Amino acid sequence: MPPTPASPHLLVIDAQSLAARAAHVAGDDAVAGVRLWCQMARGTVLDVQATHVVAAWDHDGPTFRHALFPTYKHRRTGATRAKVAPIRAALESSGLVSLSVAGFEGDDVVASVMAMYHVDLPVTLLSNDSDLLQFVSDSVQVVSYMGVGKGTDGLRVRKWAAADVHARFGVTPAQLPDFKAMCGEDGDDIPGIARIGKDTAAKLLRRWQSLEKALEASEFVSHRDVTAKLAGQHEHARLMRQLTTIRTDAPVPAFTLGACAVDAISWPSGTQARVSSAATTTGPVNRSAAGPGLEDVPWPDTP
Repeated sequence: MPPTPASPHLLVIDAQSLAARAAHVAGDDAVAGVRLWCQMARGTVLDVQATHVVAAWDHDGPTFRHALFPTYKHRRTGATRAKVAPIRAALESSGLVSLSVAGFEGDDVVASVMAMYHVDLPVTLLSNDSDLLQFVSDSVQVVSYMGVGKGTDGLRVRKWAAADVHARFGVTPAQLPDFKAMCGEDGDDIPGIARIGKDTAAKLLRRWQSLEKALEASEFVSHRDVTAKLAGQHEHARLMRQLTTIRTDAPVPAFTLGACAVDAISWPSGTQARVSSAATTTGPVNRSAAGPGLEDVPWPDTP
């Protein structure tokens, strides 16, 4: 008898960040960049036993965040984007469902696809940036690519739990947008709130639970109270929170779940990737299916 088909499990990939990392390792070798991206994606498919895959990308041009705050990510150059472009082009020719939305970032597209499906089927988000950790929950799994044997329980990926997020940042996943709004995000040129660092941001959120409640309290506490540092900065603080909150309402182009089946993808690395059958196995995952090349790459942990 043929094996029983696996229940759908959707993997939504922060394709832009993975491509940037692959391009960094591959240098000017675009073919190597494609191969490395595919090894990360295919390895994650095996480790989380996904049956369907969607790749989300940044859209060329400014986003709504730039409209709100013109210096958002202003120190980034186009060099990395130029190296990412051929990786994306190769992947889009493979049958991989690849999405981007004008005015939004890839993270917003990831989250919007997640919002469409997570109530009805298991959804895993793959990203090596900490922004998407705000969605860690009982219904959404977030993983980061670490390398062969370097992840959770010897997998390639690290599986994030709410306790891991709290241990790392001192706040819950849902509080991460408030946390980053307070202390800033240097890599995205988000300055945060004056005189508020990471320790203070975590302390305020433990006490008041949210940035909004802390802002309300700042007008009534003693000037000796650390909460008073927020006084007079309400408008700026709320602007920062708009920058750090990932949107789940991006107008994602129409697609069907059936079009996202893993076994419909002709991976550009050369060999047809027929890995969806791994999701039906009960034994150890065949790690060799991801191919060689990443074992010695020092993939950084989530920043």
